[in-house]
Amino acid sequence: MPDLMSNAVSGLLAMQQALATTGHNVANANTPGYSRETVNLTTMPPQFQQGSYVGTGVQVGSVTRSYDQFVTSQLNSATSDNSRLSFLKDFSTQATQLLGDTSTGIAQQTQTFFNATQAVASNPTDPTARSAFLGSAQALTNQFNQIDSQLQNLNNQIGQQGTAIGRQINTYAQQIAALNGQISQAQATNPNALPNDLLDQRDQLINKISEQINVKASSDNQGNINLTLGSGQSLVLNDHATNLSVGNLPSGLSVTIGNSDITSRVTGGTLGGMLQAQSQLITPLRNQLGQAALVLADQVNKNQTGGVDLNGNPGTNLFTDVSAFAPQTAALPTNQGTGSAAGAYTDPTLLTGQTYQARYDGTNWQVSTQPNNGATPLTVASGGTLSLPGLNVTFSGAPQSGDVLKILPTVGAAGKIGVVQQSPSGVAAAAAGQPAYSRDNTQIQALFTLGSTTLVGQSAAGANNGVSLTDTISSAVSQAGAFAGQVQLSAQAAGATLQNLTAQQQSVSGVNLDEEAANLMKYQQAYQALSQSISSSNAMFQSLLSAFR
Repeated sequence: MPDLMSNAVSGLLAMQQALATTGHNVANANTPGYSRETVNLTTMPPQFQQGSYVGTGVQVGSVTRSYDQFVTSQLNSATSDNSRLSFLKDFSTQATQLLGDTSTGIAQQTQTFFNATQAVASNPTDPTARSAFLGSAQALTNQFNQIDSQLQNLNNQIGQQGTAIGRQINTYAQQIAALNGQISQAQATNPNALPNDLLDQRDQLINKISEQINVKASSDNQGNINLTLGSGQSLVLNDHATNLSVGNLPSGLSVTIGNSDITSRVTGGTLGGMLQAQSQLITPLRNQLGQAALVLADQVNKNQTGGVDLNGNPGTNLFTDVSAFAPQTAALPTNQGTGSAAGAYTDPTLLTGQTYQARYDGTNWQVSTQPNNGATPLTVASGGTLSLPGLNVTFSGAPQSGDVLKILPTVGAAGKIGVVQQSPSGVAAAAAGQPAYSRDNTQIQALFTLGSTTLVGQSAAGANNGVSLTDTISSAVSQAGAFAGQVQLSAQAAGATLQNLTAQQQSVSGVNLDEEAANLMKYQQAYQALSQSISSSNAMFQSLLSAFR
């Protein structure tokens, strides 16, 4: 039966929950990922009494969180993109600083080496000029070695960090799977009373995963949010998480989930930035510098062995013999067989600076360039040898269908070049057939012209339709600088977008302390008024009892 007392009690209970919820909001005003909660009050069902309906008080209909799924989805996407570009911005700055610019870095050192030949050409018998020439050769190889080593160190750091990120993603995924189980159970118990704090925790974890890798989230009707990667591989399905693994091969990071390689599908988050840094900065740089080092060593050695030294003896190699170099190859961790490949250079001037991927189809290896240029793959049987521009690759082992090998013809070659000629008199400045202490400068003068001869990446031996050594190295420096500059601009735009979306999300879900303070006063005043109603009801009841005594 409705009366003043019961109505006031229902109000007190409702205001008590409203005050508790407001206090919860204030307490979590600075909690990352927290969404402001609101108590939704509804009238209790009225009762028919003496010809009319009389109200029976108030009740808490629900406690909902301020949340916008569309904004949250946009925020996760922007977070993923911002993390990718932030990593690229910082990383590209480090990488380009190693190269210097075209006036002070590796490009200038290359030109200095070729210019040093002119002092020898001017006075072929001068030991000081010969020593300076050897010094410039040593300085050039030192810089090649140092840059390649530092780029490799940066690459190794990516590998270590990538492995750690993989473990972190797995931890987050397991936590999301556990929350899915709790939330779906709560929703099954009461679809109208959702665990808001658990929902916030799950959304925060999804955002943290988005910082590391691009992920697609989809909800079902049972309270679960399922996460997929790559081309639909499941990271979280209901209350189950699939393990993700990140490895670092010579060819770059390898990302697998279950038994699927999804490396090419990872385009966002810090992990996406790492893959982009490797594929668009580190590998191209090491390719170009390695290609230049191989052509430099090959052509300078041919020049030197074609002439005679100061003592009239046949010239010998100035740099490390190219036969001591070997292309790098790597097998993917998902391979089931034991297939492998080994390469040998035939003519470094024909090398393209590209990498290759070989995939075994069950019968033959299908070899294509990376990135794929659309050309028909070259085919070679296991145990056979394939001729590629500038090198031969021999395949061996027992591969299984679907196995993949990466072939890196020029990556790392810049770190292997060295000066083997230690004697100034051993420099071959004169043409073959000249006597000892000849002032002939034919051979050293020809060496000077190598710097501007278009030998690198030519289509056929002697075609001279490639790029010069000096231009190859200058181009590598310029391209790296242009990449870094573009990334800087993109990172600024991504940061602004993330900032705007964060502000938009906070305008919906964030706690406004001024608003909560006003709510506290409102609910407190209502609580006090309801308390007074109970006092009044009690006084009336006591008066009624007195009338019957």
